[in-house]
Amino acid sequence: MRVAFLGAFDPEYPRTRVLREGLQALGVDVRLLPVTSRRGAREAALFGAWATRGGGADAYLVPSFGHRDVPLAAALARVAGVPLLFDPLVSRWDTQTRDLGRVAPRSLAAARLHLSDAVALRLADLVLCDTWEHGELYAERFGVPRRKLARVPVGADHAAFALGAERAARKAQAALAPTAARPISAVYVGGFLPLHGVPAIVGAAALLERRHGPAFAQFTLIGDGMTAHEADRDVASLGLRSVRREPRLPYAGALELLAGADVALGIFGTTEKAARVVPHKVYQALALGVPTVTRRSPAVAEFFERGRSAPAGEPLFLVPPGSAEALAGAIEELARDPARRERLGSAGREAAASFATPEKVGAALVEGIERARSGRR
Repeated sequence: MRVAFLGAFDPEYPRTRVLREGLQALGVDVRLLPVTSRRGAREAALFGAWATRGGGADAYLVPSFGHRDVPLAAALARVAGVPLLFDPLVSRWDTQTRDLGRVAPRSLAAARLHLSDAVALRLADLVLCDTWEHGELYAERFGVPRRKLARVPVGADHAAFALGAERAARKAQAALAPTAARPISAVYVGGFLPLHGVPAIVGAAALLERRHGPAFAQFTLIGDGMTAHEADRDVASLGLRSVRREPRLPYAGALELLAGADVALGIFGTTEKAARVVPHKVYQALALGVPTVTRRSPAVAEFFERGRSAPAGEPLFLVPPGSAEALAGAIEELARDPARRERLGSAGREAAASFATPEKVGAALVEGIERARSGRR
C-alpha cells in the first residue's frame, strides 16, 4: 500500500509524525508531499506536487489543519480514482470562536470558518477523529455522516516510547541506591493554549508554597503561546519561587526534561474543546512512564477508564477541570507516596502501549484507509 500525505503541513508535527511512523512500521510506503502555505502559491504548489510525485498512491491524506487543502485534494483524488482521508484534528470554527475566543461567534469571520470546516469535512471520503467526542462535533455541527468517521488516537512517537524504556531502566537501577530528599518536580510542556488551563497550574504552585514553602515542589513550565504572558505575570505578581520558566525547546530537549520529572502536568482547561481531546502531551508523558495528572473528561474516559486500558491500575491521576485546589492536592498525594507514583507511571505506560504506539495508531489508520478504498470501489 502507498499513501501520499498532501498539503501545507509540517512533516514533524507530532500528530503527523505518529501517523507516518505507524504506517511505515506496518510496511506502508508513505510519500510526503508538503507544500508552501503562502497565499496565492498554495494551490499551485499542491497541484504541482500531486502531478510530479503523487502518482501510484492508493490513498491521499491531508494532515492536521489542512482544511484549505481539502477541496483541491478531493478533486485530485477523484481524478486519480483513490480515496481522500482528512485528519482535521480540530474544527477551525470551534477553535477560533469558542476555545481561543479570537472570533466573535456571530461574525462573518465565524461564518467563513464554519463553512471551511463543513466543506472540508464533507468532501473527504473518510474523516479521522482523535476521539469520538470530536467525531460527534463533526457529525452534529457539520453534518458529517458517522459512517465517514474513523477514530485514530493521537498517540506518541517512537522517540517517546524509546526514552520511556530508558527511563524505566534508569529508575530500576536508581531504586537500588539511597536517594536524598528533594522537592517533587512537576513539568508542563505545551503551547499555553486556553484548553491547557495553565492558570490552574500556577494556582496550585501558589497553594503549595503557602502550605509547605517553596522547597516542597518545583514546577517547570516549558513553551510559549497565547496565555504564557499571563502565566509569567501571575508568577511574578505572586512572587512564586517554586516556578521555573523555560522557552520553547527543541523536541528532544523538551522530551528529556519531561522524562526527568516526578509528575507530568496534562491539561486542566474548562473549555468545551478541553473536554473533547486527549492531547499529544498526555500520550507523550504516558509513553515516557511519567506519572501524569490531567483533567477528568469524556474524552479521557473513552480510553482510560480503570480496567479498560490498564488492568493493573489507574493510568492517570484525574482531577476536576480548572481546579488549582484539586491539582495541588494531587501533587501533595503523589509527593507523600512514591510507590503510588511508580504504580501510576507503570500503569500509564502499559495503557499507552496497548493502543497509542505508532504501530497501534497505524493499524487503526490502515483499517480506515481500507474502508475508504472499499467505499470508493
